[in-house]
Amino acid sequence: MATVVSAWFLSILMTGCAVSVKGLVSPSPPKCHIPCGESSCSPHIICTLDSKHVPNNSLTYTLHWEDHKEEVTDHRAIIQRDFFTSHSELQVWVQIQDQDGTVFKSETVSFNTADIIKPLPPKIEISAPQEDIEIHWEHSCDQLMLNLGHCTVRHKTEAEPAWTQPDEGGVSGSYTLYKPEPSTNYLFQVRCACGSSMMSDWSKVHAIRSAETAPVGKLDIWRNCDMLPLSSDCVLIWKKLPMSEARGHILGYNLTLYCNNGTTVTLNESAAESVSLICTEVQCYHNSSLKGVKSVSINAYNALGMTPSSHLTIQTPVRITDQRAIDLKMNENNLTVSWNTTWITDNISEFVVQYKEARSPLGKGFDWVRVNTSLTKITIKGQFKNYTAYLVSVFIVLDCMVKLYCEDIVHFVQGIPAKVPMFKVLTYGTTHVTLLWEPVLLSKHNDVTPYYQIGYGKDNVYNLSAYPQIGNRTFTLTNLTEDHEYVVWIKAVNQAGPGPNATVLFKTRATENIGTAVLLFIGLLFPLVLLLVCVLSCRKNKTCPIASLYEKVPDPHNSKIIGEIQFQINDSLAWLCIPATEQQLPKISIIEIVNIPQCAFNSKMDKEMNSDVGDNTVEEEHKKTQCGSGKQEYSKMIDSDEDKYEEEAETDTYSSSSGEEHTGYEQHFMPTEQDIKEIEEWERTEKSWDEE
Repeated sequence: MATVVSAWFLSILMTGCAVSVKGLVSPSPPKCHIPCGESSCSPHIICTLDSKHVPNNSLTYTLHWEDHKEEVTDHRAIIQRDFFTSHSELQVWVQIQDQDGTVFKSETVSFNTADIIKPLPPKIEISAPQEDIEIHWEHSCDQLMLNLGHCTVRHKTEAEPAWTQPDEGGVSGSYTLYKPEPSTNYLFQVRCACGSSMMSDWSKVHAIRSAETAPVGKLDIWRNCDMLPLSSDCVLIWKKLPMSEARGHILGYNLTLYCNNGTTVTLNESAAESVSLICTEVQCYHNSSLKGVKSVSINAYNALGMTPSSHLTIQTPVRITDQRAIDLKMNENNLTVSWNTTWITDNISEFVVQYKEARSPLGKGFDWVRVNTSLTKITIKGQFKNYTAYLVSVFIVLDCMVKLYCEDIVHFVQGIPAKVPMFKVLTYGTTHVTLLWEPVLLSKHNDVTPYYQIGYGKDNVYNLSAYPQIGNRTFTLTNLTEDHEYVVWIKAVNQAGPGPNATVLFKTRATENIGTAVLLFIGLLFPLVLLLVCVLSCRKNKTCPIASLYEKVPDPHNSKIIGEIQFQINDSLAWLCIPATEQQLPKISIIEIVNIPQCAFNSKMDKEMNSDVGDNTVEEEHKKTQCGSGKQEYSKMIDSDEDKYEEEAETDTYSSSSGEEHTGYEQHFMPTEQDIKEIEEWERTEKSWDEE
């Protein structure tokens, strides 16, 4: 048993030693050189250790060469000139010793002391910008009385992460970069060696801007509109040209606006002075509304030329489908958008995926990406905010118009949704009600609202999709109780939970009462029956209680034609049987004669006797009433035999007024004696017909 334990303890001890050895790792070999100034070199050799070896209080680092050693301080040790021979071979190494006396040794490095001279980095001289970039530099080999060995150059643009080092055998005092990107900042570094000695450190980074040329490419333009609903209140926005396309400093933009009324407006917006042009690091927008604008054209220019024009048609995009054809995923740095192309039937040229941050002003919190038609999924990089709504839209672009295909709302971090801003009863009946509500606005969203809940009581809850997000929504509750009060609530719901309730109170209608309807019908029918009885009474008794209520008397013109209508009065329905050709020119209208006591006429005449109104005055007043807006007291009946009646009227007038000097109200409005006789004769005839 003791043997087993001893073996186990020995294995643990050996394992521990192995870990200790593995943890100390043999040091890297030292790097040694003789540093030089502008005119002379140091007599001593400086050796440095790799910076990954961090000094430890429990470890001792020493530099060894021949029979000498020097303790390492701050990753370096110095070999004094007295302890080595110039232009001779020298071997050096590093040792690490722990507190237990264990020693770890690096590899041995051998070198000739004449080959470790390290000159100062060269100084680059910048030449004037030209089509090609040419650089020159100064070195110190001449001052050191040494021959120039070779130099190496490396360069990159400001946007590139890695350096480019030409594959050349080395250069002496200059280097030329052919066909650089126009108006681009290039960074250069150079290092040189003197004779066969080691290379110097890299020089300081020097930036050189290549020469400008005329810009190329086209501006990527779009429109930035209000979020919801789709609105024509938009501004024009575009992305700045990258330096590879701008090829110089962009001085400004030329805009041409084509208005709906046929006019054209041309604007030259300076990038430095225009108050309407607002630019960020990557975008610019024109701070004026595009209302009334049909299309726009724009180009950018620098000192040597301008880009081709970019065109955009301005109109409210047509929505293709209300189906949920989009899927969104967002984190702090990425927005992934994918869409279903099932409902696309047009031959499109590209997709445009756009996102806009809620509550952001025009021109901010907004970006768009143009996508090839072969793709239906992209990832957009950005810095997306917590608890902020982003409206993401997918547009399809045709040759001459843009259509909105689908859109939805997304958040990085969700919060409880806001309260529904408007909720009311639209219509209701005995057992149903239709409710209307306004969706939560994007500017008040705390997150995505995937659905709404509508309910009443404890067990009546309905889940309704929040898509589409645009426009007021309605929902009908059925199977309600008649003549009953209800309190209905609605709330938006998402992953963070439900929002606050919005409520509405209403009462359903009671059942329609048949008895009440019958009474209402009878109440409406009774006046009609009464009117019919009155009319029949007037026909039989020649008196009518309703007519007696009026003080007005028949138009006097009627009395002139009574003789011509006896046949029509005797048979009031005979005119229905007259052939159509005769009905086109009826001779007379049907009238009814009302007997009014003579006292009524006398009373009326007494009041009017002093008026002394003649025929001409009455006729003139009658005409005035016809042309104005007032009521016409009496109408004039016109017959096809008008001329004949006028002649008889003159005869009647003279015969009825032969004994009177003044022919006022009586002559013009009262029937003549002849009229009365004819009426009495007609009555006797009608009575005899009735008896038969």
